[in-house]
Amino acid sequence: MCNLRRNRAPIFVALALSALLGPARATDAKPDKKKSQAAYQQGVLADHAGNRADAMAAYTAAIAADASNGDAWRARGSDYLAAGDRVKALADFEKAIAVQPSGAENYFARGEFFAGSGQTERAIPDFTTAISLRLERSDVYTDRGNAYLATHDYAKAIDDFTAGIRLRLDNPEPYKGRGLARVATGQYRDAVDDFSLSISRKPDYEVVYVERAIAQSGIGDYVHSLGDLNEAIQLKADDVRAWRIRGAVKERLHDDDGALADYTEAMRLDPNDVRIYLSRGAVYARQGKYEDSLRDRQKAVEIDPKNPNVYVARGSSYHLLGQHEKGLQDRTTAITLDPNAPLGYIARGNAFYLLGRYDEALADLRRAEQLDPGDAQTKGLVMQAEDQIRKTVADAMTREAKPDTVSIVLPGGPVTVSKPDTLEVKPQPTSAQQTPLVATPVVATPALPLPAAPVAEASRAEIKPVEAKPVETKPAEINPPEIQSAEIKTDARDEAKPEPKRAQPELKPGVSPVPAISSSQAIALYSHARQLVSDGHLEDAIPQFTEALKIDAAMPLAYNGRGYAHFRLKQYTEAIADFDQAIRLNPAYGNAYLNRGAARKAAGDKTGGDADMAKAREISAGK
Repeated sequence: MCNLRRNRAPIFVALALSALLGPARATDAKPDKKKSQAAYQQGVLADHAGNRADAMAAYTAAIAADASNGDAWRARGSDYLAAGDRVKALADFEKAIAVQPSGAENYFARGEFFAGSGQTERAIPDFTTAISLRLERSDVYTDRGNAYLATHDYAKAIDDFTAGIRLRLDNPEPYKGRGLARVATGQYRDAVDDFSLSISRKPDYEVVYVERAIAQSGIGDYVHSLGDLNEAIQLKADDVRAWRIRGAVKERLHDDDGALADYTEAMRLDPNDVRIYLSRGAVYARQGKYEDSLRDRQKAVEIDPKNPNVYVARGSSYHLLGQHEKGLQDRTTAITLDPNAPLGYIARGNAFYLLGRYDEALADLRRAEQLDPGDAQTKGLVMQAEDQIRKTVADAMTREAKPDTVSIVLPGGPVTVSKPDTLEVKPQPTSAQQTPLVATPVVATPALPLPAAPVAEASRAEIKPVEAKPVETKPAEINPPEIQSAEIKTDARDEAKPEPKRAQPELKPGVSPVPAISSSQAIALYSHARQLVSDGHLEDAIPQFTEALKIDAAMPLAYNGRGYAHFRLKQYTEAIADFDQAIRLNPAYGNAYLNRGAARKAAGDKTGGDADMAKAREISAGK
């Protein structure tokens, strides 16, 4: 019996050694391609059945049987990626390419890995290699199109999405991608068509309803935009982006209460989105609820204290509440945080202007002009500040010329002593005497995309946007221009907007004076129209300007304002006609020359546009 036990011991040791040495011997063994392929197929079946662990075990067995099986390396890499192990996934993709360099699918898989990691610059060469190896599939072109979209190479993106559509007409993805690229390039009507085709192939594609709503807003079709957002929210009630953008669209439709409700719901879903607080704060300001507006903007500062735009917005609330020093301090903070952005200087310049500190206003506006020399709107603001300074100096010189003595009256009349005239600077309350310069910032994310525009009388035009944050602001979440104006409102437009003073240019030979007074009704209509323009309601503003002109046909401000609205709507013929009339009534109207120059250039008349710009500069220089 003892001998039997002694004989068994070497057997157990041999078995243990065999188990330990087994893997090494298998590695040294000749590859078994048949066994490897069988194991690979088992892995594919397990993946289709949703058994990832079994699939990965089968792929590992396939690799053990034949280390040159590129399909097995790639498949296991995909499962690692699905499991969240990006390091092992990339290692397997790299190995697949190494053992099978002619495998187009291997490059495609690694390209998808890079694209999903935000490394689009590395993804594009892999997709290109896959295509060069004759992997002519819709999803390959679509993925490369999305990569081009992420790198803002919109022409190549559109070409790839078009190729993807041609290869598979029932795929909703390339239609969606091409729509995003067209939104980014301002081709809103074509984008609407693409998004509609995508939805027709996938009727419950919630995100595409949101994208189509943004494109529709780009052509001013807010009614259909609202319908798409309603559908998106019905499909996905927790889509904060849809709620946020719907709030902006409701603003465009003059439904401020509805906008507040949507922003509040978006805030509930995402209490840390600064854009929502800024948007709701802007609506509160427009409704005159300045304390509520300040609370929202204060919260935005707390959430993102390094964002200069939140200080511009809060500064606006302080000014509306009469706390001008705090307002100036906030705008100075915005400049400190981003000294190379024109927005802070424009906002602070506007505040200085409101307070009658015209020299400081002009310094800030000129700095903004230096930072963005191509912005015609900033140039217009500079001109207004320069005009006000010249007027102030002229008034001071007139006062200096007055004798500081008793007035001589006819015998028997009273003798009065005239006090010396002083130049008084008054802080501006809500009913101020000076029309403010206003400016609209462009913030990242995200907005109702609007075409670029020249300077409106005493107002900055809104962009153009963003997702978009207007304007919001992603092939698989690349932010195209989104709703901006209502979505990220950090501008000074909600500051006091009194009725404008009529311009009184210096009389020169051959120059007709501007009528001294327009009727109060015409001024009221003009002021309302200008507010509509500032809020982006261009179609509604035009009839108001027209009504003002029916009352006072010699009102150059109204012609300039109506022309500006036509310009924003790309109605260049009508815009130029209105600017012509404004200039006929007041040949020294520099702002109208500036606007007509922009309209002429947009209409293709570069020579005429340059001539008008030169004339505007000449008037600004006082020549």
